[in-house]
Amino acid sequence: MLHRAAVVAVIALSACAAPTNLHGLTPETQAKVATASSLSCDNGQKSLPISSINDDYCDCIDGSDEPGTSACSHTGVLFHCLNEGYFSSDIPTSRVNDGICDCCDGSDEYLHPSSCSNTCGVLKAAHDEKMAAKSATEAAGRAARQQLVVKAKQAKEEAFRKRTDLESTKRDLEAAVASANELKSAEEALEVQDRRAASQRSRQAVADSLGLSSMSADQLASVIIDLSLKVYSKDDVLAALRATGVTSSRLEALEAQYVADDEAHRAEVSRITAVNDERRKLKEAATADADSTDAVIVDTTTDTDPLPLPPAPARPIVTLFETISKDEASERPEAKAARDAAADAQRKLDQAMSELSTLQTTLEKPYGPDDVLLAVKDSCVEATSGQYAYKLCFFGGAHQDTVSLGTMQPVDAALRELKFTGGTKCWNGPERSFTVALECHETEELYSIEEPSTCVYTAKLRTPLACAAPPTASAGHDEL
Repeated sequence: MLHRAAVVAVIALSACAAPTNLHGLTPETQAKVATASSLSCDNGQKSLPISSINDDYCDCIDGSDEPGTSACSHTGVLFHCLNEGYFSSDIPTSRVNDGICDCCDGSDEYLHPSSCSNTCGVLKAAHDEKMAAKSATEAAGRAARQQLVVKAKQAKEEAFRKRTDLESTKRDLEAAVASANELKSAEEALEVQDRRAASQRSRQAVADSLGLSSMSADQLASVIIDLSLKVYSKDDVLAALRATGVTSSRLEALEAQYVADDEAHRAEVSRITAVNDERRKLKEAATADADSTDAVIVDTTTDTDPLPLPPAPARPIVTLFETISKDEASERPEAKAARDAAADAQRKLDQAMSELSTLQTTLEKPYGPDDVLLAVKDSCVEATSGQYAYKLCFFGGAHQDTVSLGTMQPVDAALRELKFTGGTKCWNGPERSFTVALECHETEELYSIEEPSTCVYTAKLRTPLACAAPPTASAGHDEL
């Protein structure tokens, strides 16, 4: 392990002459060496005259006697650069007097004092300028973050207020649903009664029309048995009734009229079909003549348009049974209105409950210090890197073009990074993930997007979210 000369703890004090070469020692160690008589090294196994320090000969295995020369560079001992006016630093002793200026004060090249100019002042000025710019950026970032904190606080207060309103609305809607369902049940009960009465009337009318009312029990039994032996049609009903010898003169008259009407209808359909065929041929011939002679085409649409076919007559027995179906399915206007009102009330309640659930989930999420992330919820940051477009959305997903890099995971209290996991699985590899380190800045910028390993992506995000509270007055470098 690299170490500064362990000279401090192993110096024996006396009034003997101190070494003249104190390069590479800290000011504290130099003061002690000035009054010391000997040096103990290698964990106390060796004692040397104090004059052995920096005599360009490596006496100690740990190299502690040569912090200012390269004699013990193989040990890892360090040379201390004072760098007065800037930050002190330590360098390997192998760099001492090698012709390259490593210390900004040039102290590592003390054998060639004219070869190194003191650049500590220049470095300090550049450092101060950089720190001033950094401080200004952080101050602007903190101001921007404070605006986000205010926005987040307002958003949270609004969310709590909305939750209270929704809870009240939910209670009102639950009462409205209960009342609407009660009214619906009452109206539907009346509707059932109306349907039964209408069905009874229509069934009686059908029975009268079919002549069932005048049949004996044996005749009715015969009809039922005949119909039970097959999957019946309306013609089967008529056949079964006629087999009893008792038929309805009214229905028979209607059926006879239907047969006549149906025959007339078929004849008319045949006639119109023939006329339409003739008109079609005439129109095709006229078009062919016009194409061959370039003659002026006379509008003949009136005489050549196809005639409409007449509607088929309704069969009496079919109409008779349809009456029952219509009556049994009839809607009571009051019942329909009650059903619509109950459905509308339930829809409003479901919507309120969904909004309340979503809002509760929103309030329970962690939003980092001061709930600052609530201010950017559902907002997105985009960037282009290479041939790809990247996009991340707070509390949403991250994408590389259309490829998912995952969804955002809960943040920690320090809010140092955002993690997106569970993205599109790589071929023969893991699910894609995206880790974004946050840096303090006044504005948002996604940059330094990399893929350090297969389908594992990293990036940096400049954002006010990462701007912590201003530093205390005691913070800073004691060396300056």
